[in-house]
Amino acid sequence: MTKLLPVLPLLLTTILAEAQDLPPMRTKRVPQQRNLTVTGRVTDAATAENLPFAYVRVRNTRQIAQTNVDGFFTLLNVPSDTCTLEVSYIGFKDVAYPLVPGESAKRLSIELDPNRTDLQEVQVRGQKTEVMRAAETIGLIQLTPRNLTKLPNVGERDPFRALQLMPGVSAANESSAGLYVRGGTPDQTLVLLDGFTVYQVDHLYGFFSAFNYNALKDIQLQKGGFGAKYGGRLSGVAEMTGKEGSRKAINAGGDVSALSVNLFAEAPVGNKVSVLVAGRRSFQGPLYTKLFDQFQTTQAVQPQRRGRGGLLSTTQTVASYFYDFNGRVTYRPTDLDQVTLSVYNGQDYLDNGQSINLPAFGRGGGGQPAVTGGSLTNTDLSNWGNTGASLKWSRRWSDRLYTNTLVSFSNYYSQRNISNQVSIQRGGPNGNRNNANFGTLEDNNLVDQSVKTDLTWQPSATQQIEAGIQFSKLAIDYAYKQNDTLTVLGKNDRGNLLTAYVSDRLSLLDNRLTVTPGLRATQYGVTGKLYAEPRLSAAYKVNNQVRLKAAVGQYYQFIKQVTREDISQGNRTFWLLSGTPSLPVASAWHYIAGGSYETAGYLFDVEAYAKDLSGVTEYTLRFAPQIGRGLVPQETFFNGTGTVRGVDVLLQKKFGAYTGWIGYTYAQAKSNIAQFGDQPYYANQDVRHELKSINTFRYKRLDLAATFIYATGKPYTSIVGEYSVKLLDGTSKTFTNPSAKNANRFPDYQRLDLSATYNFGHGSLGVSVFNVLNRQNVWYKKFTSVQDGGDSQLVVTDVTYLGLTPNLTFSYRLR
Repeated sequence: MTKLLPVLPLLLTTILAEAQDLPPMRTKRVPQQRNLTVTGRVTDAATAENLPFAYVRVRNTRQIAQTNVDGFFTLLNVPSDTCTLEVSYIGFKDVAYPLVPGESAKRLSIELDPNRTDLQEVQVRGQKTEVMRAAETIGLIQLTPRNLTKLPNVGERDPFRALQLMPGVSAANESSAGLYVRGGTPDQTLVLLDGFTVYQVDHLYGFFSAFNYNALKDIQLQKGGFGAKYGGRLSGVAEMTGKEGSRKAINAGGDVSALSVNLFAEAPVGNKVSVLVAGRRSFQGPLYTKLFDQFQTTQAVQPQRRGRGGLLSTTQTVASYFYDFNGRVTYRPTDLDQVTLSVYNGQDYLDNGQSINLPAFGRGGGGQPAVTGGSLTNTDLSNWGNTGASLKWSRRWSDRLYTNTLVSFSNYYSQRNISNQVSIQRGGPNGNRNNANFGTLEDNNLVDQSVKTDLTWQPSATQQIEAGIQFSKLAIDYAYKQNDTLTVLGKNDRGNLLTAYVSDRLSLLDNRLTVTPGLRATQYGVTGKLYAEPRLSAAYKVNNQVRLKAAVGQYYQFIKQVTREDISQGNRTFWLLSGTPSLPVASAWHYIAGGSYETAGYLFDVEAYAKDLSGVTEYTLRFAPQIGRGLVPQETFFNGTGTVRGVDVLLQKKFGAYTGWIGYTYAQAKSNIAQFGDQPYYANQDVRHELKSINTFRYKRLDLAATFIYATGKPYTSIVGEYSVKLLDGTSKTFTNPSAKNANRFPDYQRLDLSATYNFGHGSLGVSVFNVLNRQNVWYKKFTSVQDGGDSQLVVTDVTYLGLTPNLTFSYRLR
């Protein structure tokens, strides 16, 4: 015993030190309350912003709730106050939140930490690093803008280009940032930003979208079978929720790339107000010039070219830029109320015009030149943009009742002027001046003013009812002119929409089966008719890994983006109101069925779908019955039906240093318009097979990413010949003879993009290479008639997308 005395202090010190590392002894928690109601709000721990559409589950049960757009959730009939809530949100670390026996379970505040790499971080295991999540609702994909930095980009981290990497959304359209969802066109996808509709999503000829990822908090894409809450579109819904601004501290930052500067700032104002502003603008750097030149289809005349009798003096003006601005003010007068003002403005201005001064030439009387001077002005101007705003009041009236009232305004405008003005001076200063204009002018302006109220009521733990009403006043003007004198098409559309909906989400069979019937009804002022849209979706959880799902529903679209066929220069689009005999209301039936198998680290998901469409419209001048006279809409709009059949397959690895997914889509889109033939033809957006491989790997502070896209070629109409017609004035005019509608296909599309991003304390430095293999993917074919003496020859040119394009992006945040 005496021999142990000297070492007793050392033994006691060792035991105490080891005891500090042992987990605390578990004490049995005794329930104080049973079958209780749990309510609360899920927020970002760094900024205190609300997190919309987060999942809250009761551990070891099938009870689950999803937060609404303001972060609120309600769970009814929770077994006891000893339960633990499991909270998850894409881009954030999961949280286990144990209830405290005897304490109130109302108005809980659950904070989630962003899942990101910090300077002091050594290693994180088992946390989520997903860029996207395929949610439990059929056809729903959720995207977090904060993780877009992991993906390759050209100039901008683009949320819509990221959505195009998902199965069911075509990525083989570099000339459009729009969403081609399951064989549909971009106008068939409803795009909402803080509740107001955005009608044009393109910057810089559509190379990337008009949405700033620094201003967005959450993006959800519903690829079909969406519920009665949404309407007015035939294919899908992309709903974006803007950032509210930090409620804890001032923050600012931005990104600088080879294309643009992107800045944001956010701050709390007192305890009840938070503000966020974000803006970006392009600058005339090498990357912008490359993109502009690639998408510019006219050829500039070289200056100082010698003409007849003198020297041509040319002046060219290139004034091109884009910008966008987001602003949001959030006011919380009470814990139950929230008032939000959101504004957006974006514009593209692309001017590649030029002026040529003509020298004197020819012989006139008295030895003077027949032409004493003149000018040729080439106008090549495209100008388009969006302005939108919404004012929203949200209130939680009780644990079971929540309302959301919103007033919104949206304006889309587009002006396109591709024309030439020739001025010839004859006989000296006092002689005659002859002026001539030729070319095309297009002007499209759309105004949408809306007010709506949505209600969510949860009468029981197994039932949730949603209902709402909306009124919209729409005005659309469109003018298409040739040679500044002939108005080919001029329309001034006005119409009102009054819509009401109701849906009932029922949980049956111990929460294994979820059934959601719904009905949407719209009174459309243009036609004076009532349009009813029944909807039904269901999901059955076989076990913890396997889920089956299905949906069916009818959808109407009252505002269309019509395709104007232009075989020689590429098709164009413009917005109009439907509801006339020449432009009927479009409709579609959706049929969807699928299933998923999900484990902790992997997801396999498959959905088969079919769409039957009516009111498919195209606009073309190829069938104009007479040349040179005004045309009426009945002679230029052609309508028919369409079908889409397809399958989406997704295999995703969700966690770990290496994450990513493989997506495959088979889709067949056909249209049947009698004027184009007696058989259905493949629609412009038909892409039969599309394979995408998205791979991200994190090593310490380095994020590596590679994306590969393969798609079979899209159909197009070619020109197989041309002919001349002698007009009454003795001149001749050459016309082309097109092939059968979309009877040809472009070559297959392939693209490999790579990126590497180094993360440091408050920012990152990223290098991205677009189209690493420098593949010449065809955008469209340009057909030109070239005169050679008395003969003419048809020249076909492939207009291609971008080749190999590198980019460098530097990002910095104060917090």
